[in-house]
Amino acid sequence: MTARHRSAVVLAVGAVAGLLAWAGAVPQAVAAPACTGRPTVAHLPGGAPATGPEGVACGGTTGFAGAESHLVATRTGAVVFTPAVLPDGLAGTGTAPVPVGSDTQSNASPAGQAITHDDGKTWQLVKPSGVTWNPTDHGDYVDPDTGRLFFADYGPIPLAPQFGPEQEGPAHLNWSPDDGKTWHHTAIDTVFLPENPRYTSAKPPPGQPKPVGYPNVVYFCANSNVGFTSPVITSRRCWSSLDGGTTFTERGTVLRAEPPVHAECAGQQEQYSAIDGSYPQPTADGSLYLMVSCGGSTYLARSTDEAATFPVVKRPGGSPVTLPLPAAQPGLNLGASDLRIGPDDTMYLVDQESVGPKPTIVLRISTDRGLTWSKPLDLLAPGLTGVNSWAMAQYGDQVAVAYLGHKSGPTWDGWITTASGVRAALAAGRKPVLVSGQVNDPARPLLYGDNVQGAGTFQLPAPLGNTVPFPPPFDIQVFGNDFIGATITPGGQAWGSFTQDCGPSPGSPGCVAQKGQTRGYAGHLDLLLEADDPATVLPPAAPAAPPAQLPATGPGDLAGLGAVLLLVVVVLRRRTGVR
Repeated sequence: MTARHRSAVVLAVGAVAGLLAWAGAVPQAVAAPACTGRPTVAHLPGGAPATGPEGVACGGTTGFAGAESHLVATRTGAVVFTPAVLPDGLAGTGTAPVPVGSDTQSNASPAGQAITHDDGKTWQLVKPSGVTWNPTDHGDYVDPDTGRLFFADYGPIPLAPQFGPEQEGPAHLNWSPDDGKTWHHTAIDTVFLPENPRYTSAKPPPGQPKPVGYPNVVYFCANSNVGFTSPVITSRRCWSSLDGGTTFTERGTVLRAEPPVHAECAGQQEQYSAIDGSYPQPTADGSLYLMVSCGGSTYLARSTDEAATFPVVKRPGGSPVTLPLPAAQPGLNLGASDLRIGPDDTMYLVDQESVGPKPTIVLRISTDRGLTWSKPLDLLAPGLTGVNSWAMAQYGDQVAVAYLGHKSGPTWDGWITTASGVRAALAAGRKPVLVSGQVNDPARPLLYGDNVQGAGTFQLPAPLGNTVPFPPPFDIQVFGNDFIGATITPGGQAWGSFTQDCGPSPGSPGCVAQKGQTRGYAGHLDLLLEADDPATVLPPAAPAAPPAQLPATGPGDLAGLGAVLLLVVVVLRRRTGVR
């Protein structure tokens, strides 16, 4: 792939005009295992038993191979799981010309999305903008006000001629108004392989430009380049859209390693990575809040100009507002902390910390936009002694975390913990009641070690077997299972997305049967709410959709590469072989 430098200050956005119809044959629905009805448990923070909603924890595979995942819920109640990996051997993947069977799963296997309309009983394949995409490092979002579904990826697999000559590396931005039936595509070409970008949306803040044909300003924020962590990732930037995600304009650099954006960092590098939580979150008035980590502190910054600037919030006396978080450590910051803001401007801050000898997940809330915070609330389910990957979700006044937990090692299971009305409970002097459940069969863990152990190996002809790591010398875990996902449906179901390994080793019967592939695994909690149980307070109803889609703009150029290191990373992550 050639790279060309561009000097334009204002972003030119590449687009494919109009909505692209959902292409290809009608996909077959894939049945997931029926819910076995494992009972949930109500408890207080820290694990003490409590009286609360009863329910069951459900879970099953999507029927598709899996990788690091996100999932979102639309206003219709559909749940969209990304990715649905479609291993396809050499065809369209660019892998090396070796005798690899067509079932070999890699980080360059094509992928789409899986959608369920029946609580996970069946899943159907969705191809955003009619093509398949890179299976990792995607971004997914649903605007809670309109139900519009957004999906971002940094390249189609195989290449899609309709996207032009330079399509591996830009941020490909797709949106659908109808749960993935039709799509609109555009691209931002001034980033290169942006890992795990994020969207959000909000009403326009006072005095700022207003959207046309869509009620909210749509924001897209992404790392400038691949690199796993700052300072190799040189910056994080944000774009805004005033037409519902059809075109984007760059607003500003929100985080940068050298020199830092914020004077409070006193010249020290701002810390961010491929999968941290330092992305803007909106309040009811259209402001955006951002966590800024540097120099051992995490500051709270606020934008009132549609993400152009994020000055650190100051207290009445002029001192900067900091968040009650442990000092950020250099590196990937794998799910260390995340922030969400409810429709009443309650801030939910989740962090992975240690309470005594036990690593756990804690929640703090703020009712005054970050000036003061509650004491930490331990969210881990009773009896668990460890936590691996986790993700948070918030909808209305409900918060949920999905996580890999265990009572003893080395295996890991999928868990979800959720609570509604946390603010009201704390205001009344009560501890909130949490509900937790294990979404997989205890006899069938999701992981057999801290990483994928059985899947991700070459599928070689007999009698060679399938014990060679893929891509050599790695298996698919190293760069393909960094995170999980969480979401909450409008009806209050808390969901989590996971990767299920095929077994403890490549030769395990499950791995032989699945031809060395993982599976995407989705679980949720079904709770029976009584009259006195807190119900989720929902966002306002969706406004009417615009009568016609807005036109797209013309193609743009791909921004240049930075360093040879990035090329090495690309080879490992995208193609893993000779092209």
